[in-house]
Formats: sequence, C-alpha cells, structure tokens
Amino acid sequence: MAIASNTAAQTNSQSTGSIPGPIRAAVLLLALGEENGSAIWQALSDDEARQVSAIMAKLGSVKQETLLRVAHEFMREVTSKNLAGGPERTEKILLGALPRPQARSIIEEIKTPESPNLWQKLSLAKPDQLADFLKKEYPQTIALVLSKISPEQSAKVLSLLPSRLATELVDRMLRLEPVSDDVLKGIEAMIEEEFVTPPPLPGRRDPMDHVAQIFNAFDKRHENLFLAALDSTNRSAAQKLRALMFSFDELAKMDATSAQVLLRSVEREIMIKALKGATKSVREFFFLQMSQRAARSFMEDMEMQGPIRLKDVDEAQRTIVNLAKDLAAKGELVLATNSNDDEMIS
Repeated sequence: MAIASNTAAQTNSQSTGSIPGPIRAAVLLLALGEENGSAIWQALSDDEARQVSAIMAKLGSVKQETLLRVAHEFMREVTSKNLAGGPERTEKILLGALPRPQARSIIEEIKTPESPNLWQKLSLAKPDQLADFLKKEYPQTIALVLSKISPEQSAKVLSLLPSRLATELVDRMLRLEPVSDDVLKGIEAMIEEEFVTPPPLPGRRDPMDHVAQIFNAFDKRHENLFLAALDSTNRSAAQKLRALMFSFDELAKMDATSAQVLLRSVEREIMIKALKGATKSVREFFFLQMSQRAARSFMEDMEMQGPIRLKDVDEAQRTIVNLAKDLAAKGELVLATNSNDDEMIS
C-alpha cells in the first residue's frame, strides 16, 4: 500500500495537511489504545479496519508534537460547525451506538419530563388503581380524563372497567366537546386531591414513626407516663403509637396465660382476620393456646372466609395490639418486650 510505505515520513511531516486521513486515524487510535478506542474500532467497516490496521502496523516512532497537531486538527474538523443537540439527534445517536433495547429504555426516560403534569402522572399510574378511582366518577368526567391521558393507558383502563360503562365512555369520547378552563381546573384539582399523592420529600421522616421510636427507647416507667398523658389529650395518637411500638407478631412472645387472656378478650371475627394474614409461627402460637377442637374450628372458619383484603388484616391486627396494650396497662396480661432491661428486685 503506497500510503503505508511512506507512513513514518508522512506522519512526522511538519504540516498536518500533508498527513492523509487514514494515517491520522491510525495515529489517534494508537494513542487511544485498546480500551478507549474499542468503540471506534467497532464502528469501522471491515475495509476501514483493515486499512487503518495496516497503517498502524507500519507506524514508526510518532513525535509528541505530531500527535498534538493531529489531535488538534481532528478537533478543529469535528468542531468546525456548531453542534445541535435535542431529542431527535440524541435518539438517532443512541439507536446507532447502543443495543436497541437499551437505547429504547434510555429514550423513554429522556422523553419523560422531570416534573410531569397531572395527565402525564395519570398516564404513568397503575391502570387498576386508576380504573378503581375513575369508575366512581360521572361518565362525562371519566371520558374527559381518558381523552387527556396516553392512548395506551386509556386502553388499559377501559379494559378494566365494566363493559357497559366502557362502551358508554367510548361513545362519549367520540362526541366530546371542549370544556371551559374553570371546569377543567376543577377536575384537575379533584384528581390531585383524591388520587395523586405527592412523593415524600427527601429525608423527611414520618413524625408518628419517629415518636414511636423515641417511646421504644424509654424505660417502662417513662413510657407509661407519657402514654397516659397522651391518652387524656389525644387518644387516637396514643393508640397509633402503641401499634407502632408493638407489632402483632410480637404477641407470640407472650406467656401462655397472657395469650389466653387476650384470646378471651378478642372478638372471634377479628382474631380470624388477624390470623389469616399472620405468619405461620404466629398462627401456631395462638392455636397452641386453644383446645384442639377450638383450633380446628378457627382453621375451618379461616378457610371458609376466602380471600381478605390486606387493609382488613392490618386493621384487625392493629385492634388486637391496641387491646393487648390496654390489658397490659390494667395488669391483666404481660407483654414481652425487646428491652434489654434485666433488672432484678430482691
């Protein structure tokens, strides 16, 4: 190859204009090395890779000043005109440089605004949750919402709604007329308030959880003192704190006598709901506190009840925990704690 035979001389010539493009490419790739230059090698065609390889193999010593001039010339040519970014250009580069699935994933992230508006939030919401919320609204309102969100999300929501309502909504969307700004703002405000929940601020702590942790750090005397005071001023908050301080699972640490006192005090239906969502070990603990006949009856009732909402399980368990706390405060049972207090009174 003629270019290759005079490579060394042409490379170290005084003017970069006298160095052919393929030689300049070989110099730059040689300087970049295998790791930094791998992406460029992958972008070359077979013929280009062969030509540059042949030149690189015959390169002699390249002076540093020559390398700097080549690099400077390369940058001058690349930046000889203004660059223009933007979504379309970025998408084209990503699709050409990355595997298609990876490129598509990044493109979707780029297209999603950092602060999406209400309709974009609804387009990203879980379809089943949005459908449950919308089916309580007037059909005209639902039709307006479906016309504002993405077609893909609208299709998912419609498929989850009762067929008669979905058919009516499609008809209303076909005949939908523009609404006034006041009406639209009213609908947006309603959805923001009743459906869209803003994400918690970074670093923000739930005050109830934080106070519960403080109460857990108290010794028993101070815990009872503050809870008693709170009972008289904010009974609801006191109950919530008790539930947070002592979980349902921890009831399985009670002694047998205390567990039986609790079982006699709890309504059967509430205990069935609580045990249905409890862990296997907690269920077994309570069943052991019953006669075989009673335990078998509980298990049969739990099976007959069928699926139960997690919300109902949580409510039942919270009710039992609060009752256990009240009974313990009255001295009718003893709750095991995670306290490290091993004080002994002689």
